[in-house]
Amino acid sequence: MSGDFMAVVLDRFGVVGQASAARIESRSGAGVGAVRTADGQDAYLKVTPAALGRQALAAARRELSFYRYVAPVAPLRTPKLLDWVGTGDGVAVLLEAAGETRAAASWTEGMWANLGRELATLHSMPLPEGAGWNRPDALHEALLDPDLDGIHAFWAGVLPQLADLLARRVELEEHMAALPPVFVHGDCHTDNIVHSAGSLVFCDWQAAGIGRAVSDLAFLNVRATPAGVTVPQSLVDAYLQHRPYERHPLQHALLAEELAILVFLWPPFAAFNSLSGINRVRRRARELAEQWFETLA
Repeated sequence: MSGDFMAVVLDRFGVVGQASAARIESRSGAGVGAVRTADGQDAYLKVTPAALGRQALAAARRELSFYRYVAPVAPLRTPKLLDWVGTGDGVAVLLEAAGETRAAASWTEGMWANLGRELATLHSMPLPEGAGWNRPDALHEALLDPDLDGIHAFWAGVLPQLADLLARRVELEEHMAALPPVFVHGDCHTDNIVHSAGSLVFCDWQAAGIGRAVSDLAFLNVRATPAGVTVPQSLVDAYLQHRPYERHPLQHALLAEELAILVFLWPPFAAFNSLSGINRVRRRARELAEQWFETLA
């Protein structure tokens, strides 16, 4: 990270690091650390230097735009933006410490249902204007131009329907995209949701933008599966109570989305998971593939 840019950020924000807090790396490569402001407030500093590349910088700018322009009118809780820096050298945001994360295995049925309601309100908000919200779609790109070597290396021999899924990936994407586009979080999983006084607070908006509603719903399961957690039906039930889609189209699109993520995007992440976690993902993909082909019969 550029020392000059960090010096500018620290001088601007006037914060000090908390010695007991470990530095966190976000998926984009941005550095995230717990700090304390000059008036003693606990906060998080997220810094994305230009050295991380155009893609990371674009994601950081998208998140900054979210906190500045969308968060104030969004129908759910997000961390308060305390300060920010955005230059050609990088982007930094200073955010309030809004709560604590909880492992997916500790979530109750009521907590999952509350999350379903919150996502329904997010997906119901008016779409923001401007081309900046047309977010990159990694799953669409993977379906258009799949990494066949990586997919075969991970799934061959353990996913009997693999050849058919590869041959019918256009049809798979058509089912995913059956519902109208909405504003999505884009990286929705329990590590990006903190709990505060019984409320959920949504963090890490670098992937936010216009997309498929089921991408937020499906990714919750994708991230929870290696830990042996399956998101309960109460989440979708609560979602549908507050966003009146017909149940079958939503469930079918959700099934297609989760299956596509696991088959076409997940293999590179196997290296970051235990053998038991990998086996759980493989079992989940087999179950989803069987269900998907049954719906086509």
